[in-house]
Amino acid sequence: MKIIKHTKQSSLLSSKGFSLIELVIVMIILGIIIAASSSRLRDITVNVRINSAANQITSDIDQAKSMSMGRRKQIKFVFNQNNETYTIYEENNLFTDYPGSLNGVVSLSETNNSGVDITSVNLNGTNILTFDKWGTCLQGGTIILNQYKEIHVKKITGFWEIKNL
Repeated sequence: MKIIKHTKQSSLLSSKGFSLIELVIVMIILGIIIAASSSRLRDITVNVRINSAANQITSDIDQAKSMSMGRRKQIKFVFNQNNETYTIYEENNLFTDYPGSLNGVVSLSETNNSGVDITSVNLNGTNILTFDKWGTCLQGGTIILNQYKEIHVKKITGFWEIKNL
């Protein structure tokens, strides 16, 4: 009986837990999976921010068109690529109470849209988008965000289209 007891005890001792090598291998595999998923997650969040900024700009364009007709005043956007903002003017005065702006300035580098760059603005050779008092868009052209999204604004109608580059 002692022999049987001794073999049972030795088999129990040898089957307890994981070896150090098994634990290290599992940790390495988990590290690789986490590293791969975090870089992919970063790409997804940047795309969401770019889409959010494009939606912000296009909704402001629609709102400015409606407000220009409703107020019978010219509304103008001046895009600034250096600090990722656009400023809104009403009849050449800063439109300080424009909805969603901070004293007439909309910043794309705020926390919600950080990492979004206005790569290029070409609105008939300028960085200005103007709606006259009848809601007519006086310039047409493109606004490019992070070299991935292009907002194409049509002259006269002010209709816009977002394209992936």
